[in-house]
Amino acid sequence: MSSLRNVSEHLRRHAEERGEQPALIVPDGAGWSSITYRELNARVDRFAHGFVAKGLKRGDRVLFLVKPGIEFYAALFGLFRMGAIPVLMDPGMGLPALLQCIEQAAPRAVLALPIVHLVRLLKRKHFHSAEIFITAGTRWLWGGSTLKQCLSDNTQPYAIEPDRSASDEGFIAFTSGSTGPPKGVSFVQRMFLNQAHMLKERFSMGHDTVTVECFAAFVIFDLAIGMTVVIPDMDLSKPAKADPAKVARAITEHKATSAFASPVVWQNVARWAQREGATLPSLERVLTAGAPIPADLHRRFRDILSEGVEVHTPYGATEALPVATIGSETVLGETWERTSKGHGTCVGTAFAGVTVEVIPITDDPIAQWSDELRLPVGEVGEITVFAPIVSPEYKDRPDANAVSKITRDGQIGHRMGDLGYLDDQGRLWFCGRKSHALWVDPEHLPESASHPEGLLPAVPVEGVFNEHSKVLRTALVGIGERGAQEPVLCVELEAGEAWTDGLEAEILAMAEGTRWEGVVRRVLHSAGFPTDARHNSKIKREELRAWAGEQTRALPQAQGDAA
Repeated sequence: MSSLRNVSEHLRRHAEERGEQPALIVPDGAGWSSITYRELNARVDRFAHGFVAKGLKRGDRVLFLVKPGIEFYAALFGLFRMGAIPVLMDPGMGLPALLQCIEQAAPRAVLALPIVHLVRLLKRKHFHSAEIFITAGTRWLWGGSTLKQCLSDNTQPYAIEPDRSASDEGFIAFTSGSTGPPKGVSFVQRMFLNQAHMLKERFSMGHDTVTVECFAAFVIFDLAIGMTVVIPDMDLSKPAKADPAKVARAITEHKATSAFASPVVWQNVARWAQREGATLPSLERVLTAGAPIPADLHRRFRDILSEGVEVHTPYGATEALPVATIGSETVLGETWERTSKGHGTCVGTAFAGVTVEVIPITDDPIAQWSDELRLPVGEVGEITVFAPIVSPEYKDRPDANAVSKITRDGQIGHRMGDLGYLDDQGRLWFCGRKSHALWVDPEHLPESASHPEGLLPAVPVEGVFNEHSKVLRTALVGIGERGAQEPVLCVELEAGEAWTDGLEAEILAMAEGTRWEGVVRRVLHSAGFPTDARHNSKIKREELRAWAGEQTRALPQAQGDAA
């Protein structure tokens, strides 16, 4: 691993050692299309030559908005190989945010779907830096080249320059914007290499692994590891709308041994499998991330997976991934009892090479680490990570870097913006986003959960109420000014369940005997929570808080209607 300088070198090595192994298998409307590692690597070389011929240079930023598929990954790795810097964004963040991010990124080239080029013509000022235009699909009146025209006839291996380094920037990935304004996260090549190595070692994955991948960005790591990657018949940008039968079909037809999807996909697959009496016997592991995972999901999969196979829930963020992980057996056998009593969600033990610290809660910048920052075991603070998988910076955002980055012995660490604590076994417990915490009158907190400034983390409280059998999920939001916020519990029910006064009383009674007894006095029923576009699992709490505020103002003595 140490000799590699560029993630595309992984593909070249796989092509040399296991060239006939399928690299990617994708739906084609009638069945499946596939490409081997040898074929994919050759295509990457041809794209690298072709991009250079079209005027791209090493270090150029390239806005990359292409539908995932074989050409998507061949072109992406072609950009890696010739040294350009793809800029990846989630279209689901909405057009205004997308345009703001494009203007901030200032790409020299736009490699994108026709609709993006049409927007470019209508919103020229946001694309002012772009000089090279490549259309992934049919090109109309905007000129430039098509992606097909960038596939060079030169079949010689593309020579990576000798001065390339693992510290070179690999790509820029914008955060989803679900927890604040989208920011461009810098991924250096060393991050890729370390991330792939850590995932491979922790989950025992390799060239004999067939994985079904429901998240486009993670295919990069899958290919770097050398797995056979199956993309199911779904729109990867809209996981909540994925047909669970088609996801299961991809697993069973290709005898997949591993699979990754966001929690909403697995919830739908689990329910479908239980209705149909279906199982997924080939799987050796299931991975999911993007939001706290309910115990119900772990329990459902026990009937679907082979004995001893676990659902793993790695914790991390775009800026630092992977950080920690935990499996079903530990969750159901050890940690969930504490979760159900209001102690947060355990996200497991850190990956090898990752150091997790918990520091005092503040919005102020902290430039340098000091051991005095380290909080005692069990005390809630901000989760901070030092590891070779930490992004060194947000691009062109010194303000964001100041409040998120911290240096220790020359190594850049990342303040996750998440609250949590470490237990006496070294396991990390997640207590929600720092920005989602409530600040109430300290006198209104029970002694067992008191905080001198009235901090009320959301996730531990929600864990108590999520245990009700008719509740799909809850979200605790604060109404009013900091220091005197009223906790309001928003509740989304399981499909087919009806909201009644009796059910409301049952839900409130769930807190009796827990550390949060008496904290929540107002409950609102929502027909459906607003969620992020990337995983369809993270709750957009700012929107929910605004809705809850409207409901409480309109009906101060009663519960609101469905959102």
